[in-house]
Amino acid sequence: MLDDEKPIRVEVFFERLPAQGETSAERENTCREREKTNENDGEDSLSDDEPLTTHQSSKPTKFSCDLCPKQFKYQTALESHKKKHTQGPTYKCYICENKFATSKILTRHIAKSHADGNTFPCTLCTDVFDAATVLKNHLNAHFKKTEFKCEICGKDFKRKHGLNEHMLVHTKVKKYSCEICNKSFGHSQTLKSHERTHTGERPYVCDICGRGYPQSAHLRRHIFIIHSGIKPHACTICKKKFSSKGYLSIHQRTHTGEKPFSCDVCKKPFAAQTTLRVHMRVHTGEKPYACAMCGRQFAQFASFKLHERSHTGEKPFACKICKKTFSDKGYLRIHMRTHTGEKPYTCDVCNRQFRESGQLKKHTQVHTGEKVTCKICNKQISRDLTKHMRVHSGERPYSCNMCDKQFAVSGNLRTHMRTHTGEKPYECELCHTQFSQSGTLKRHRCSRLDKVEDDNV
Repeated sequence: MLDDEKPIRVEVFFERLPAQGETSAERENTCREREKTNENDGEDSLSDDEPLTTHQSSKPTKFSCDLCPKQFKYQTALESHKKKHTQGPTYKCYICENKFATSKILTRHIAKSHADGNTFPCTLCTDVFDAATVLKNHLNAHFKKTEFKCEICGKDFKRKHGLNEHMLVHTKVKKYSCEICNKSFGHSQTLKSHERTHTGERPYVCDICGRGYPQSAHLRRHIFIIHSGIKPHACTICKKKFSSKGYLSIHQRTHTGEKPFSCDVCKKPFAAQTTLRVHMRVHTGEKPYACAMCGRQFAQFASFKLHERSHTGEKPFACKICKKTFSDKGYLRIHMRTHTGEKPYTCDVCNRQFRESGQLKKHTQVHTGEKVTCKICNKQISRDLTKHMRVHSGERPYSCNMCDKQFAVSGNLRTHMRTHTGEKPYECELCHTQFSQSGTLKRHRCSRLDKVEDDNV
């Protein structure tokens, strides 16, 4: 180095790499703080004995929108938001053709502008819904084209996953097996629902009637069909209304006599698949509903609920004419025929009419001579074999809610209840003496009848 040359000072700047998880804005703040520190040379520089502190923002940086007061935590969220200003409304209301910036605003618009009371009717078909979001999705099904279509049956799907799951129906692939009964299923969710038939689990419970369901979709359908009171589908023959197209289709078969579903075991035909499914329990012996009080099991939910009321004494159905209460809606419907005189069941042989289908079924055995043989005592029974079997089992499923006395036959319980109520529905036509049982009236020998017989002698 020459004596007259001055040393050259070279400053090398290294660009600091961002720390993991550090945003670009946070990095810029840190660099500014360092630049301020480097500018303080000489007297303002830190001495060796002064503590070195780093300057970090205590609050996360906010990214603000230039067009509205909204702020975002991430730059990507801000960029996504700005598109709503530049692109304009993208969500269209198919009822009034108005457009909205977000799906939520569209939902609020439908709820405010297109409600009919507490319901939301579709203007393109007869369907009616109980929520604005459901109507919005339903309208999309009318207008928006689905991307994935099944080439076998033509069914449309919004997602490829839904199409792949659906294809298992055609390929018959069942890769999910139940560990209890080894039954196989094509879908994992179907397997979960099936497993609840073993465990009895029904986690989705209706807040109105307390009925439980193994799937949330079943509960939503139950609330809409049973409790909404909306019945937009009417029968073209008798004008009776129904809450779903499925129920209407099943009802129409009562006019046509069509029974497209048959039992593989006994070949008995049924108008509805659900009725066939319940019937199959006769052959399998399956009884999925168990009473928590006495442990008795039932194949049908309606029978199970009716039995539970024999413990609680609940009778929620009342006759509007005589105020008599019943534990089952079907019992009330049959009782109403005592006021109207309706007897809709007619014998094909002698044209005798009956109020109940069970009465007609028992009556036809008088003509056919049909009898069922008890496997225990070999006695031939011309009526209900189930009632006779209680003689051997000692079962008494009908309990009095006043004195806890139990009976094998429901008719005996009804007769017994008259000892508590004092009801005497059977009256002698001559002396007007009343009796609680028809048999007592038959055995009654009226004094007026004796007098008439003495006069004829």
